[in-house]
Amino acid sequence: MRHISLGLLASAGFLTLLFTQQADAGLITFGSGVNQFDMEFVEIGDAGNLPDATGAPNPAGAVPYIYNMGKFEVSRDMITKANRLGSLGITMFDMSPYGGNGVDRPATGVNWNQAARFVNWLNTSEGYAPAYKFALQPGDGGYNANANIELWTSADTLDYDASNPFRSLRANYVLPSVDEWYKAAYYDPLSDTYFDYPNGSDLPPTAVASGTTANTAVYNQTVSQGPADIMDAGGLSPFGIMALGGNVYEWEETSFDLSNSAVSSARGVRGGSWYASSVYLSSSNRFDVSPGFGSDSIGFRVASLSSTATVPEPGSLVVWSAICVGGLCYRRRRVRK
Repeated sequence: MRHISLGLLASAGFLTLLFTQQADAGLITFGSGVNQFDMEFVEIGDAGNLPDATGAPNPAGAVPYIYNMGKFEVSRDMITKANRLGSLGITMFDMSPYGGNGVDRPATGVNWNQAARFVNWLNTSEGYAPAYKFALQPGDGGYNANANIELWTSADTLDYDASNPFRSLRANYVLPSVDEWYKAAYYDPLSDTYFDYPNGSDLPPTAVASGTTANTAVYNQTVSQGPADIMDAGGLSPFGIMALGGNVYEWEETSFDLSNSAVSSARGVRGGSWYASSVYLSSSNRFDVSPGFGSDSIGFRVASLSSTATVPEPGSLVVWSAICVGGLCYRRRRVRK
């Protein structure tokens, strides 16, 4: 576990941001017995990075805390086992016409509401608070796995965040927000640069059917082929995450209009699929999809937070800084020759 301490200081046109964040990366085991499965998380550092002003939405990618992103998309096996343990009622599409229903294929057909229920189960199975508020939980009369969430409100004292009424402040596992997803895909912390594609380049990766070779992704394939297994779905992003471009589109937590103010509003979806062209893998492409809609080409992955940002004690500060003008801080994409 890494501990980063942060706070907020300002002086004469110079802004220094500091937060406290704990983040647990590595292999996490869920479930038990024959229903046990592992999820691998990668730390997304460089807390307080500035946003990209060239993609969609604009700006995007600034995250003021350390967090973790699932290295792989959620698999069919993970959903099957969570369904058994949590009686979640999550349905997946029959992918027989599209390469088959192998246990390590991505969990396609899971709509946003169902993905949120899976994330809630990850939290509660590990002793954390649920991320998303549902009126009815498994076991309640009239339970519907496809039901929309409710907004957290100021009455939910421990959970409510006015800037994001979708997500509980106490949650550890979440669906990645638009900025968390964008940063993990398109930002390179070594060069402090945003790229157009998740291979750390402004040129698209090489299209492949499967494999783990660097600078490849699963796209431009026939529809009937279907997606690759989640651990065999192309090269990695600069942070070391697979299939943020290609294989299957992925849900964002954030509503398409960025407000997170209406439970039935369309959610952001991005990343491209195994049969998409390269343009759909780029930072400029984001789509709106109803939270109750499932598709054979849409899956998802999970992020983890470990704790919310807090103000540190004096003497425990690790400082990063950025020049800000008019209260706005932006990172322009560097020109590469």
